[in-house]
Amino acid sequence: MKSFVEVAEFYEHLTHHIVPGPNSYSYFVPFLLLPLALLTPPSVLSRSQLAFLFLPAIFACQIHSWYAAGIDVISVDLALWSFVLLVCRDPRKTHRRIWISTPSVSDEKRPSETVEDIVVEEAYPEKMAQRIPWVFTLLVSLRLTGWKIGDPSHDKTQPPARLSRSAFLRHAVKTVVQSYLILDAAAFYAWTDPYFTTSGMEVDQPFPPPNAQMATWLVTLRLLPPRFLRSCVLAGQIYAMVTGMFYVPLIPMVGLNAVGILPYEWSPHTWPLPFGRFSAIPERGLRGLWGDWWHGVNRQFTAPPGRSLAQALGIPTKSITGFALLMISAFFFSGVMHMGLIPPEPETSLVSPRWMRLHIAGFFWAQIPAFGLELAVSKLVARFIPQALDWSMTRALVIAWTAAWLCLTLPLMAVPFRELGYWHYHPVPVSLLQGLSGKGLWTWTW
Repeated sequence: MKSFVEVAEFYEHLTHHIVPGPNSYSYFVPFLLLPLALLTPPSVLSRSQLAFLFLPAIFACQIHSWYAAGIDVISVDLALWSFVLLVCRDPRKTHRRIWISTPSVSDEKRPSETVEDIVVEEAYPEKMAQRIPWVFTLLVSLRLTGWKIGDPSHDKTQPPARLSRSAFLRHAVKTVVQSYLILDAAAFYAWTDPYFTTSGMEVDQPFPPPNAQMATWLVTLRLLPPRFLRSCVLAGQIYAMVTGMFYVPLIPMVGLNAVGILPYEWSPHTWPLPFGRFSAIPERGLRGLWGDWWHGVNRQFTAPPGRSLAQALGIPTKSITGFALLMISAFFFSGVMHMGLIPPEPETSLVSPRWMRLHIAGFFWAQIPAFGLELAVSKLVARFIPQALDWSMTRALVIAWTAAWLCLTLPLMAVPFRELGYWHYHPVPVSLLQGLSGKGLWTWTW
């Protein structure tokens, strides 16, 4: 049994050298201040008074906690969410929670007849008993699913289309299995390529000669250009990790709803799927990748500052300038947020934490000029050479452009991940590929 001192020392080592996390009481204060601010009715404090009173205190606590142990993803998210809810938007005035209920079928109605759902919109409640669940539901609704916020582009999608529990579970289980296999394959390959474990090795450096025990499929993969193959491995691993983090906890939540423990509106099968259409990528390139296919969990607190700036300057949000401000805001703050993956004093790195953070942020910031270039070229093509290329050729060119840009920028992410030793450990406990290679299925050691 470890003593309290030993546990405290382990926690300090963990949050300083491996995974950033809270190391001061000030870290937790904003988690109290933000709901307290939104629970205060407009009759007590106006919108400007609320922001002036609470936002400086929230930011001061966050800065103090960052000074103690560096930034992390959750605290940056909370700082952005606070700014959006207290400055960019006025949820007490414009936000409405959407309740959906299905009326019971009466004896007179035939089973073949459809029964429409009843949609109820709940504005900011006057009574504290109703206001508390309203506010706390808003705070955890990062995608603002089930909310109308006064933004037509968002409100027209609410309430979202829903899957049945069985359809959602089939999709979720298939996605989890797929992610598991991708993680296994990517990690198994990474162990054979020194790029993923050797500090300072360039992404274009040639593959080392294969050894006699190397599987044929691994040798065949090395016929591909090093940058392309290594970028594909990194992209696959990131995708599989993110989808796994989304879907693994959602599956038991749907089960809890099925047995009546979790309320209907909290069941993930009533939410939009985390990822959109993959077909959006060959249709719209990087704009389809980030705007339609990739998950939008962070979108509601990274993009609104740009939208608010456009509105303050009198720039239409649907204009090219308005879109540019929104895009710059989204990718700039996404880069800052992902800086929080780097601990203040990485244990195994030969690269400074500041340089590692800039590598991660640089990947997101590099998407900004790519969006501008892609938009400009698409406008020129649509104006001067309409229908000059057939459908398949157009899609092929868009896919080639998207892949080329990702191959150019994804290696920025590989540097900090490699320095933190991510590829020294297998992400899944049981590896089918390792078992087939004769080294045993189990990968984790205690």
